[in-house]
Amino acid sequence: MKKKFLILLLLTLTLNVFSQEGSLSDLLNEQTPAEKSPVIATFKTTKLINAQTIEQIRKGELDFRISHRFDDMAGKAGGVQTLYGFDNVTDIRLAFDYGITNNWCIGFARSKGAYFHRQILDFSSKYKLISQRSNGGFPLTISAFIDVGLTTMKSSDDIYSVTYFKDNFAHRMNYVGQIIIARKISNAISLEVLPTYIHRNYVHYTDKNGLFALGIGGRIKFTKRMGIVFDYFHTFDKIRTAKNGYYDNIGIGLEIETGGHVFHLLFSNNKGLIESQFLTENRSNWLKGEFRLGFNISRIFTLIKNKQ
Repeated sequence: MKKKFLILLLLTLTLNVFSQEGSLSDLLNEQTPAEKSPVIATFKTTKLINAQTIEQIRKGELDFRISHRFDDMAGKAGGVQTLYGFDNVTDIRLAFDYGITNNWCIGFARSKGAYFHRQILDFSSKYKLISQRSNGGFPLTISAFIDVGLTTMKSSDDIYSVTYFKDNFAHRMNYVGQIIIARKISNAISLEVLPTYIHRNYVHYTDKNGLFALGIGGRIKFTKRMGIVFDYFHTFDKIRTAKNGYYDNIGIGLEIETGGHVFHLLFSNNKGLIESQFLTENRSNWLKGEFRLGFNISRIFTLIKNKQ
């Protein structure tokens, strides 16, 4: 039923976009390359608040990214006694993404970790499958993203704990697969949807190894270098409901481009910074003040200059 729902939702979105752009035969008719040029700069950078975007690191370039989340601003853990969360850090992530080609990049990162698993290494890959085209061309950009996570934390001595790894190294690992579907609607507005599958090798006996989630995100640009970014994720699981203390991930922030840097000043209710964490273990409720200030900083370095 969940798979059918996701497929139906994506199909409806796609058909709606196609109905606005014309028939399939119109999209595939012969035009000059200039008339069907790729749409660029759908987003400023490769991530929004938590969500990946369809943007790629160019061939020969390295994106160094720092992501940081403080603790709750309000609620029981926040307030003036913790300087509205600034006294504590829930997660920090240092990431390096390198462009193999203009359509394919690979990444490596280290996260502090915010939930059961800590000290996480993750390895990722993103490939742009097809680009949005102008003037009656294909109306969407579609990318595929995968991530493999590995916790390096010391194993628990409790054989019933989800952090007990002594008998099986594979219990340390988790996987994420994602399709990113985006459209640049205008020079100021870009939107995307992100159907996602998460698999964790070792979970509590009442939990599921595999989970589906769906994300949406966007950017609204109001100057050449500034805009509002946002994203939202819902995980499809009868256990992960507000009744059981689980909440959807919501983030909103201000995006600022300063030449070589892209800076996000943001608020979000998730503590973790990678999909296998914030899509499975988020227990923070915006309505109870359990949201936090954070930031993402991206800096691009050119390691190999492209030959023109």
